[in-house]
Amino acid sequence: MGTSESTYVLGHADVEVQRLLLQARLYDPYTEHALRLAGLRPGMRVLDVGSGPGDVSFAAARVVGPTGTVLGVDAAPDMVELATARAAEKGLTTVHFTTAAIGAIAVDEPVDAVIGRLILMHLPDPAATLRHLRSLVRPGGVIAFSEIDVTAARSVPDMPLFGHVIAGIVHAFEAMGLSARFGTTLHTVFADAGLGAPRLTLGTPIGTAADSDLLAYGAAMWRLVSPIAEQNGLAIDGLADIEDFVPRYREEALAVNALISMPPLITAWAQVRK
Repeated sequence: MGTSESTYVLGHADVEVQRLLLQARLYDPYTEHALRLAGLRPGMRVLDVGSGPGDVSFAAARVVGPTGTVLGVDAAPDMVELATARAAEKGLTTVHFTTAAIGAIAVDEPVDAVIGRLILMHLPDPAATLRHLRSLVRPGGVIAFSEIDVTAARSVPDMPLFGHVIAGIVHAFEAMGLSARFGTTLHTVFADAGLGAPRLTLGTPIGTAADSDLLAYGAAMWRLVSPIAEQNGLAIDGLADIEDFVPRYREEALAVNALISMPPLITAWAQVRK
């Protein structure tokens, strides 16, 4: 496997697609804001790496407008098919998707920006990937990538169930060979790629027990990784049935009127200088 090929271990089953769509509802506003801070502007040509069901590409399209274009690239043909269908449903004629491994991406002419969300953490050598991608960007263009820090999720006041689940997710990520706090390393990845010290911003979905998406996303994450967590000795008493998660989560949050902060999305960006 080349240094830029994804080792995405979370799968592409229907349940994972639904989790990605829910994730997009929570994180798209912060992604779009970060892209604007990074310097995306109307008329730009944007390459979205690891585009999945297309939500980051759609966010970029809102920024670059009808005079810009977005090309989303994903290694999974089923994801490209889904993203293409969703773009058609939205009437987005300036957004297109294609299937390719990251190391095989080619463009007719240098793009104005390369972006991606929650993709670098799945790569064996993210700095090497950025070095490759910078060759696709025009001088003065932008590279911007977003990653999360699962360890920073919290509730105020502390909730035992929430704390146990976050610990289980972190442990499962580590068991899969993923860094649960990868977002906090973006500045070093950019530096290792020869991009210098990037600018950074952070966005955190936050809410209460009344926010059904927050509760559902917690359940979706636990559903995804609980088998790995349990295999590694982090089973949670009373949560063998994942359907019990949201009711218990909501009950615990209501009991203490908790404020719930999901894993923050950290975005780093740098200008390409050649």
